[in-house]
Amino acid sequence: MKNKKDLYQNVAINLLSTHSWYMHQLKTVLRPYDISPVQYNVLRIINGSKDRPVSASYLKEQVIDKGSNITRLIDKMEIKKWVTRCLCETNRRQMDIDITESGKLVLIKVTKEIDELIKVLYSINEEEAILISRILTKIRT
Repeated sequence: MKNKKDLYQNVAINLLSTHSWYMHQLKTVLRPYDISPVQYNVLRIINGSKDRPVSASYLKEQVIDKGSNITRLIDKMEIKKWVTRCLCETNRRQMDIDITESGKLVLIKVTKEIDELIKVLYSINEEEAILISRILTKIRT
């Protein structure tokens, strides 16, 4: 590297290239199930709430892609019968969103495929995986 600026530009380019590559792989895996990466993320969040519905604001806080329109996303997922939406009993201004059995089935199938995709990361050892995770977290915080 010529200088510090070039080094960090190279890091930025590598981050973007790796993100683009991984998202392409992820979309390829998800395409047969007609589910987007953000929809998959939302199903995981709702499913992880342990049989308790979640609010749209909770999803907005937790979802990886902060630019997502949660309301439109939930609309599409409700049409696919992956989630249900009803008025919250304790807060009438809030909608409760829950995963359906159909949503759980899609999540199980897709998770198996994604688990296979994640195996591409096995080319790095555990120490490297921990280091990369720490570095990426440090960049974001």
